[in-house]
Amino acid sequence: GKHAGDGMVYYFFPQPDCNYVWNALLAAYEMREAMRRLSKEWQLRKGWTNELYLNSGLNEGQEWLGTFQSATHVEFTVLGDTINHAARLSDFARFGAVWATKNLIGKLTADERRQVKFGVQRKTNEGQDIFVTSTYSTVSNLTDLNTGKGEKLKDIAILPITEITEIKDSTTD
Repeated sequence: GKHAGDGMVYYFFPQPDCNYVWNALLAAYEMREAMRRLSKEWQLRKGWTNELYLNSGLNEGQEWLGTFQSATHVEFTVLGDTINHAARLSDFARFGAVWATKNLIGKLTADERRQVKFGVQRKTNEGQDIFVTSTYSTVSNLTDLNTGKGEKLKDIAILPITEITEIKDSTTD
């Protein structure tokens, strides 16, 4: 799909023979890994020190589908809170992270959820960062909404989210 200001948008639709939420998670994770490989290749080939990243935001919901027509083409689009929240999560993500809503994780089967390592970085009382698995946080607890980047995230301030750090696909075992 194409939306002004978005890098890439993919829609995953329910199908009778597969779980579209699982497919979306796998696609985001595989794209992140592919970008890491591509970044390393370019670093070696070009002598770069910069890293290339692909930040992803995932959400699940029901929206209206439609088309925009111009004199030369027809464009398929989806509009609504679901797509807007996913786009904002992508804006929130940094360094190639995959962030998902609690709603999306809740749509996974118990078996699928066990294959996904997700959680949120927290600070201990001593100020150390630790990753707490199987947890969520609101965006407002993870970033300052009153700074430049944070201003853009105010519409998802109370959205419960989590970072996807690893997926073990049982079909490849």
